[in-house]
Amino acid sequence: MGEDLDVALVHHLPAAGGAPRVIAEYVARRPGFRSTVYTRMPEPEPGEALVALPDRVPVHRFTLPAPATALGRYRALRALPERGRELAEIIDAGGHAAAFVHASLLVQNHEVLPYLRTPALCYAPEPLRALHEQAPAFGRAEGPRARLVRAGLDPYERLRDRLGREHLQAARRVVTHSRFTAAALERVYGVRADVVALGVDSASFAEPSPAPERERSVLSVGALHPLKGHQFVIEALATVDPAQRPELTVVGERGTLADPLRELAARRGVTLRLEQALPHAELVQAYHRSGVLACGQVREPFGLIALEGMAASTPVVAVDEGGFRETVDPGRTGLLVARDAHAFGAALVGVLDDPVLAGRLRAEALRDVRERWTWERTVAGYDALLREVAGR
Repeated sequence: MGEDLDVALVHHLPAAGGAPRVIAEYVARRPGFRSTVYTRMPEPEPGEALVALPDRVPVHRFTLPAPATALGRYRALRALPERGRELAEIIDAGGHAAAFVHASLLVQNHEVLPYLRTPALCYAPEPLRALHEQAPAFGRAEGPRARLVRAGLDPYERLRDRLGREHLQAARRVVTHSRFTAAALERVYGVRADVVALGVDSASFAEPSPAPERERSVLSVGALHPLKGHQFVIEALATVDPAQRPELTVVGERGTLADPLRELAARRGVTLRLEQALPHAELVQAYHRSGVLACGQVREPFGLIALEGMAASTPVVAVDEGGFRETVDPGRTGLLVARDAHAFGAALVGVLDDPVLAGRLRAEALRDVRERWTWERTVAGYDALLREVAGR
């Protein structure tokens, strides 16, 4: 097998999501290996994909129907095991040494896992959080079905959870990106996972020379979803004296909270600039303009946004929870602050108004990501596990 590891890469997540980015970074760093992508997603719209796949990688698309009614969606979900069996047969026929199976937007853990004869490594980024965590109140859906979902009584969500659990438990080997998420997977599903941390492409985020002048502003990056914590950053800035209150820029590639976030910022007296679906180059420019990156995500499974900020030489202030405890070295590469609006707001302003502190955090963070948080290290970890799986 050696350098000839032939891997099938399987996923069902949007082109702007995390799994396609991990897959793209993976194949880009193994040019001598054969890779084939199998996805449930249709062809992305121009500019939708955050990271493009090399032309040498074939992509096979097996889209699923999108029923318009609740009953139709439930029936389609009931048919998912058969669809998984069919796709598994196609992948098996490809003669791959191993399958690297990523997540599914339908059931979290992909439906091919119970049926693949090809040895499979499952990348599990998180449990089905909608059913296993209390959602933030901000932006939370209301109504009878939403209450059923939160109570764990909605038939569709219960079926999603059962199928996802069965799929993950069928995997030969499971890998995730943080010790925090590994503990959650074991608690929720009873599955033990290896940990291979994600990396960051430092070169693509590098600050130009000469460096642009930084604004006295705060940046928050992530989908416009309650779990990404933009509302917490707004509340934190609202505690700052209006005379000293910095502007906030929120960059989110997708989500439905644009108007609620604007309304909250207006009520709290926070100046908000909201950008959606920025190309990568413009996202990097947003990092380079900002004086500090605020990471207010709720129980963030890993914390890739913090690493991007570090690679862009933007000081990081993150909540002291979840994966940020593994990606941020407190006091050295960034600040970790309790989920308290006053404390978090004070930390943001403290970094903006203390050039010595900001400079020290930037220098240490940049050194750290270049030495420890590389995609090359991530890919080597994945390949080691795939070789073990394929040789078993």
